[in-house]
Amino acid sequence: MTDRRTDIIAELEKNLENSISFFRSLSFEQLSIRVYTDGAKWTVKQVLAHFITIERSMHWLFKNILSDGSGAPEDFDVDRFNLTQTKKLDGLTVEELIEQFKLVREDTIAIVQGMSEQDLNREGMHAFHGHGKLERFIVWAYEHVHIHEDDIRKAIQ
Repeated sequence: MTDRRTDIIAELEKNLENSISFFRSLSFEQLSIRVYTDGAKWTVKQVLAHFITIERSMHWLFKNILSDGSGAPEDFDVDRFNLTQTKKLDGLTVEELIEQFKLVREDTIAIVQGMSEQDLNREGMHAFHGHGKLERFIVWAYEHVHIHEDDIRKAIQ
């Protein structure tokens, strides 16, 4: 019988592989397609950058909750974060973004590997999900990618 951590790590790894293959399969033209017309108005390439910035910020959240912190500050502005942080990676190529995403995801996996099964039950605040368990917030890392990749598929049809 596997523990929850093993299952989460397997999903994080599978999602990473699938995402890398997906983004490498896209043409230059497809990477430039605007996926969202409101809010941040990201292109396909900028969505990949978003994966990096948001997951990197989740490392702080995971570590905070693991060290008995309360999680995201109440005044954390997700929309402002998304509007400002993703743009910082606009100058990178798709391959550079893929490499950064790979490194960030590997760090996420390392954090989970260092946890105990009981750590998944720790509770705290997530800027998007509100109060909940650490397990939910970690699983969100790959669920979040699935949601955006589905939006990309719709946009490039």
